Amino acid sequence: MEARLDFLFPVAHEPGNDVTLHRHGCHELVYYLKGSGRTRIGDRDYEYREDDYALIRPGTFHDERHAAPTEVLCLGFAPLRESALPEGVFSDRRPKDGEGAHDPLLPLLLGMAKEMKNKDEDYAGMLDLLTSQLVLTLRRRRLTGGSPTYAEDKFRYAINYMNENFHRRIDFGSLAAMAGYSLDRYRHLFKAETGASPGRYVLGRRIAHARTLLRETKRSISEIAADCGFASDSQFCSLFKRETGWSPGAYRKVNA
Repeated sequence: MEARLDFLFPVAHEPGNDVTLHRHGCHELVYYLKGSGRTRIGDRDYEYREDDYALIRPGTFHDERHAAPTEVLCLGFAPLRESALPEGVFSDRRPKDGEGAHDPLLPLLLGMAKEMKNKDEDYAGMLDLLTSQLVLTLRRRRLTGGSPTYAEDKFRYAINYMNENFHRRIDFGSLAAMAGYSLDRYRHLFKAETGASPGRYVLGRRIAHARTLLRETKRSISEIAADCGFASDSQFCSLFKRETGWSPGAYRKVNA
C-alpha cells in the first residue's frame, strides 16, 4: 500500500457560503465537480472551475470562496512514505494540443465514492488500494510535468485585475490588447477558459460581494449598489433579482 484514506465526502456550496481558513493533518484533494470561485492555499490565490482539483499539503491553511454554485468531492489521505506532491490548483481536463495528455482522475474518484457509499465486503481495504492508485497517479503527473495550474494560465493577470477592481468600470478592450488579442477573440478565449464571458465574470463578483454586504452589514441598498460598482440602485436591484431570484431587500430579510 502507498497510502491510507482518512476521509471522503461530497459537499455543495452556494455563492456566499464560503469555507473559512482551516487546515488538516493529512493531504487533501478537493475536486471541483461543478462551479467556479477562488481558493487561497498557503500564501497563494487561485481560481477554480469545473474539472479542476486542489491539492493541499498537511498543515497548510486554505479557504474557498464561491462565485457560482459549487459541488466538490473532498478526499483526505496520508501517503505511507515520503511523497513530494505539488500544492496548488490543477486542471483535470485533457490539453487541447494533446501534449502532456493524461487519464482523468475523476473516474477513479467516483469509484472511490461508490465504494464508500456501498460499503461492500472489504470496502476499507479497497478504498486504501484506490487511494494508493491515486497517489501513484499524482506522483506520475508531477514527474512528467503534470498539467499547468489554472492560476498560471495566460488569463491570470486579467482575472486578478477583475477580482481587485470589479467595483470599478473595467476596460475589457485594454485587457484584450495587453494579452495581444482583439476584443472579440479575447472574449471568446476567456469564456472557453473560464466558462464565463469577461462581463459575466465581473457581474458574478459584484453579485457575490453584494450578497456578503446584505448579509453582514446594515448598509443601505444605495450604498451597496455603489460599493459593488452598479450604475444605479435600479440597475443593482434588477440584476440582483435576475441572478439570484430575490430582490436585495428580500434576500437581506431571509439571510439576516
